[in-house]
Amino acid sequence: MKDFLSKYKNQNELFAYISIFIAVLLYGTTLTATKICLNYYSTPQLMAFRMFISALLFLPFLTTVYKHIKIEPKDIKLILLMMLCEPCLYFIFETTALKYTTSGQAGIVSSLEPVILVIAARIILKEKFVKIVYLGLFVSILGSVFLSISSDTSELAPNPLLGNFLELIAIILTDTCVITTKYLMDRYPPFFLAGVSVIGGAVFFFLLNIFTHGSFHIVVNTSLFLVLYLGILTVVAYALYNFAICTLSASKFSPFLFVLPVAAVIFGWFFLGETINIKQFAACILVFLGIYISQINDKKKFVKFTKKFQIQNLLVKSKK
Repeated sequence: MKDFLSKYKNQNELFAYISIFIAVLLYGTTLTATKICLNYYSTPQLMAFRMFISALLFLPFLTTVYKHIKIEPKDIKLILLMMLCEPCLYFIFETTALKYTTSGQAGIVSSLEPVILVIAARIILKEKFVKIVYLGLFVSILGSVFLSISSDTSELAPNPLLGNFLELIAIILTDTCVITTKYLMDRYPPFFLAGVSVIGGAVFFFLLNIFTHGSFHIVVNTSLFLVLYLGILTVVAYALYNFAICTLSASKFSPFLFVLPVAAVIFGWFFLGETINIKQFAACILVFLGIYISQINDKKKFVKFTKKFQIQNLLVKSKK
């Protein structure tokens, strides 16, 4: 079968960086929307509606543009693993975690996602990373943890230990999905894989809701518009996210996942009127600094970067 990945490797990396940044920003809005919707729907019902809307949007592409694509028998197990990890099990663990822990504590756990992803890519995909990548990840982790700790939250956390553990499992599931998807992109377009995942998720959550509840109910209020938003957002975010991971290496796109807790704070301030204190602002800068450091793949640039700080340190010492 034709190597579809080669078509995307020549794309402008700048667009890939923009894609992953927008995808993470959009995902940052789902935490608030999901929390509101969970007041009216159970997890299976909410995810069934969300995946059903997304599947309807993906279906025209799968029946027209990608109708000639046939899944090879050897890839069926990997595609099923991809779908099972995300969206099926991932959304179950994530939405359940939000019931037991605060978004701030979940942000601390989510800081492990890019770290686990880089390690998995190094072991499974045999990707080679420049040492500066690990320094950038470390700086971003510090910023993300500091951001989560300094966040002013008023959300209830009846069982934070359980919630954080469920969030950790969700992170491991999504990283497994990323590695599997990146492997499959050697033979299939990223948007096609996203559509297959969403349709599989729609079937999964439809059956799960029938098994657990036996019926569906629609609540006609603000939550209905949020469900529509989540369904549309899934298509857009998956398309941008999959394009980025097929164009960039894990070391290049994984640090952008640290933008998620930053986005949560910003959208919380914009939509919910939450305040952003000085500590949170400093933590956001630290996160983006870590991302910048991780993207320095030229040793000369890194030397120049470190010399700036050395000069500043010398000036401080001289003043003393």
